[in-house]
Amino acid sequence: MARGKSDPAQASDDEIVDELEVLLTRLSGNVDELVDRVKPGNVAKRQVQRVKDYFVDEQTGPRFEHIVPVVVGTVGTIVGLAVLRRLLK
Repeated sequence: MARGKSDPAQASDDEIVDELEVLLTRLSGNVDELVDRVKPGNVAKRQVQRVKDYFVDEQTGPRFEHIVPVVVGTVGTIVGLAVLRRLLK
């Protein structure tokens, strides 16, 4: 089990315990990291940041090539629904 040993059968009990403690510490850190990544609050923060990054560049400001299509689509949908509503009255 010990890293320096080629034959695990020759490892002393102390070396095996030390190696297991190292592995347990690494595993514990990995589990803690996974738990942190899947917390709903953290997932929401990452998603909000992704949306912000999509619409705003930190160096150049607003990304109009992304903003304009969304605004046009939203306005078009609202106008379309208003026209449809008037036609169905």
